[in-house]
Order: sequence, then C-alpha cells, then structure tokens
Amino acid sequence: MSNNQWPDLKKEMDKVSVPMDKLDSIIANTINENRTKTSKKKVVFYSLSAAVSAAVLGLGVLIGSASVSPAMAKIASNIPIIGTFFNDSWDEGLRIAGKTGLTQVVDQSSKDNGITLTMNEYFYDGTRLTFGFTQESLFATGQIEHPTIEVNGKEINFISGYSGEFVTPQKYKGTMDITPTEELPEEFDIKLRIDAVDLIPGKWEFNFPVKQSNEVTVIRPQEVKTIEGAEVEISSLKVGPAGTDLNVKVVKDEGNNKLDSYLNFYVIDDNGNVLDTVTASGIGDTKNGKEIEKLNFLYAPLKEGSKKVRVVPYTIPMSEKRLEEVIIPLDEQTLPFTVDQGEFGKVLVTKIIHEQDKIVMYFDVESDVIVDDKSSRNSLWLKDANGKSLFTLAERIEGNTFKQEFATSKKKGLQIKTYKYPKPIMYEEFKIDIPN
Repeated sequence: MSNNQWPDLKKEMDKVSVPMDKLDSIIANTINENRTKTSKKKVVFYSLSAAVSAAVLGLGVLIGSASVSPAMAKIASNIPIIGTFFNDSWDEGLRIAGKTGLTQVVDQSSKDNGITLTMNEYFYDGTRLTFGFTQESLFATGQIEHPTIEVNGKEINFISGYSGEFVTPQKYKGTMDITPTEELPEEFDIKLRIDAVDLIPGKWEFNFPVKQSNEVTVIRPQEVKTIEGAEVEISSLKVGPAGTDLNVKVVKDEGNNKLDSYLNFYVIDDNGNVLDTVTASGIGDTKNGKEIEKLNFLYAPLKEGSKKVRVVPYTIPMSEKRLEEVIIPLDEQTLPFTVDQGEFGKVLVTKIIHEQDKIVMYFDVESDVIVDDKSSRNSLWLKDANGKSLFTLAERIEGNTFKQEFATSKKKGLQIKTYKYPKPIMYEEFKIDIPN
C-alpha cells in the first residue's frame, strides 16, 4: 500500500496516541536478548527482522483508543485484504508471491470472547510457510499465542515468527511464519488452534488444505568445514521465487565453548548482493557426548540469473555488558559528520533533507564488515524533542551508501541514536553453484 494510494492513512495513524518512548527499550532489549545463550537442549528463535517486529508488536498493545475517525473508517473499509494480502509486505519474497499470484486464499474466520481471527491467505513453496491473518476486536493487540498445528492429523514441532501493522486501533493485519523442525510434504491438510489472544483465553480453530505453489531448486552440497572445533555442514540450500532457504548442521563435542555464540550466515550472490535475512531459527540436543544443532535461515529471493552464492559463517561476540548507547544531537552538527559505532565501524552522515512530513538521511557505512541491504546489524534511528522514537530500515543506494526515511514533521531537537556494536567474527566461506 503506497502513501499515494492512501494519502490520509498516515495522518490518521499519527493521531493515534502511542507512547513511543518505549521503543528505545524494546530495541535495546531485543538486541541484548538475541545475544543471550540458552541451554544445550533447546529450541530458539532469533531474527534480524525480529527487532522491528518486536517494536511494532510491543507498541501495539499500548494503543488504547477505541474511537475511529470517519477518514480512518473509510480507509479501512477500502483496504484490499483478500487475494492481495502480501502485496504490500515489507518482506520482498512475500511481495513477489502476492503480486505473481502464488498465494492461496483461505478466508476462514473464527470468533470467541469478542475477538475475531481470520486466516486470509497462505503461501507455501517448500522454502517457507507463511499465513496472513487479521485480528478484529475492541482493542486489537496483534499478539496471538503460539498455535498448535496438525499436519495430516499429526501434531508437528515448529518455530514461529510474527510481524504486522495496525489498520485501525480495532483491526490488525499480521503475518505468521512457520518453520517446522522437519520437512513438510508437497500437499497436506492443516489444522491450526490458537488458545489465547494476548491475555484473553479462547478457542480459535482453522482447517484447510495446503498445496506447494511452485517447484523449488534444492541443492545439497553436504560440504563440511571445521569452525572453532565444530563440524559445520550445509545440509541444503533451497532457491525459490519467494525466498532462499539455508539449512545447516553443527556438530561439536559437549563442553566445546569456542563457539560462544550462535552461528549466522551471510548469503551473497555473484553480483555482490547481500541477501536480507527474513527469519532464523535453530533446534538442538546432546547425544553421546556430541552437541547437535540444526539451523534454518530464510533469506530474500536470489536475483534471477544468479549462478553462484557465497555463504559466509559469522558470529557476534557475546558480552555480559549491555551495548553502549550513542546519542548525536542533530542541532549541534555540521554536515558531514561521523557517528561512531565502536568495533563495527563508523557511519558518515552526508546529507539530511527536511520534507513536509518526513526526514530523509543519507549516510555511508565506513567498515570492513559485510553490511546487508538494510544495514540491519548497525541500525540508526531518530528521537524527537518530545521523546518520540522513529525507526525504519535503511535502503542501500550503491556500495555502502544508504538512505533512511523517518516520518516526522519536526525540524528541531532531533537526535540520532544507535549503539556501539561488536565486530562480527567471520570464518571460511562456502561456495555453492546454482544450477540453471
């Protein structure tokens, strides 16, 4: 949904009273939570996009107004939900799936305790299973309990991730990414049961058939590299029109603490494009003195015509200390100026454009670290004089030059906020050929 198509939406949403000062702590806590090591017998979920999703969902529960202006009601009544649910998603893969007709309409609703949940659409192509849903109630929160899922009558284990946005204070539009611990068949019947929405118990059930929408290219390199005494194997790389799925197996001796934080991976195509991470998850156990972890990463789609990819393993050094915050008052700066992000490197802010309803900031990342297209590992955000935090993802223009837009009409009292990030530790890369 573009602002041109719905010019009044931003103005109406800006009228909703939300204590945005909570965003700083949400982002900071998310960053530090993602750096916490769990027990050896574990199921974990972590994602670069999770910081943004957590901020949106965390703020969502704070919206308390039950009134809707006539303009907002008009906007909401005209938003195309069924059949085009993923078309305006921030996720490039889902946008492609929606606009090329690869999604399937469900349109099933379930109501309990004054809350209506609707499963609108799903997308499944072998690399990912994503549901588009809406929640409607007097005070929509967007927060639903981890569901119970049965595939062909058998309950499955999976990890889930959520993101979304408020259409009105009473209507939330969200996506639910499902990452099963085992591969799913090409076709199956699914049953979802949700037992709570936020803190409200109830019973919301959905039953419908799921069918894989498109063939995917599956590559099984089964190449093993030794990293800090651990055997790291790429089990599979699945390339589809809406995503790139990487599965990795890590085996190490019990008590081997050389890898003191979780392995992550950059995926880079033969033109140097760094694929954005959508979700990342892992499941593991200890058997016969060996710690075995199975990691799954979902990335944006590969560009058409890509013939090779580099898969670069890396870790983020762990520390018991919280990340050091950096605050730069814009009123006191003369362009260009530098923002120090610690070991990660520096950001050179080269241009700031004040438009009527937004600020556009251009900056160069001065670092020898691999930087993804959203500059998500070294994020910047703004805070205005009223304490309102503004956070959006950056956009790569060329090389390490980025553009970032912030929705605000404020001109004075603005601050750039960021953290001093540790420098990732990178290891020997894998090289994988993509068949034609």
